[in-house]
Amino acid sequence: MAILEIDNITMQFGGLVAVKDFSLKLADEEIVAIIGPNGAGKTTVFNMITGIYQPTKGSITLGGTDMRGKKPNQFALQGISRTFQNIRLFGNVSVIDNLMIAQTSSVKYGLVGGFFRTPKFMQEEQRMAEKAYETLKIFRLEDKKDILAKNLPYGDQRRLEIARALITDPKVLLLDEPCAGMVQSEMDDLKEMIMFVRNHFHIAIILIEHHMSFVMSIADRIKVLDFGETIAEGAAAQIQTDPKVIEAYLGGDYHADTEGE
Repeated sequence: MAILEIDNITMQFGGLVAVKDFSLKLADEEIVAIIGPNGAGKTTVFNMITGIYQPTKGSITLGGTDMRGKKPNQFALQGISRTFQNIRLFGNVSVIDNLMIAQTSSVKYGLVGGFFRTPKFMQEEQRMAEKAYETLKIFRLEDKKDILAKNLPYGDQRRLEIARALITDPKVLLLDEPCAGMVQSEMDDLKEMIMFVRNHFHIAIILIEHHMSFVMSIADRIKVLDFGETIAEGAAAQIQTDPKVIEAYLGGDYHADTEGE
């Protein structure tokens, strides 16, 4: 049974159709990549999957729940989490406090409990602190827990952003151009981390990415968008040789990206 089922979603802004009839059935622990030229509709798909945009038509079912009409916080509570192309950490907050803040939607004490620092409040704070620290250990960031997030190296900032997304225990993780701004060694580390995340947390992953060698080496399945429509879908070997994909997107750029590998 698919953990996420997207059925013919369309997003129209006035007379512009940004995405048309996008469908996807995402299995547990599957990694799916969405690729295509700039402006193809990839981020619009992510915005619909996370409730930022309400599809003009079509449906999204997450964990068996129909998400039509639901708000972004309801998508998050139902089990979907996301990172962004431009890292969006709380830069002036410590590394561990970034993970503490991410857990506030799940706290079990009310405003009064927080104000008076009741025993329930103290128990919840301790639970969140322990979970934050254990998550930092998984991502090898525990020795940097008290550093301001903005002072981390770029690769560690990306690592922290993914850790923050995972601390909410999602069923599906969306990664929006995770390789943006990275050098090859950082991308190699990121690939290893994404595979670890999938296997350790037992979650499904959808990613948008332009580095084709990265995509081809990590995705179980690839969907290709062009002008808002799906023009191809399949395994890496199929996508690499699809004439429509080569014409619309890969062309010489893909060969340049993989040259020498």
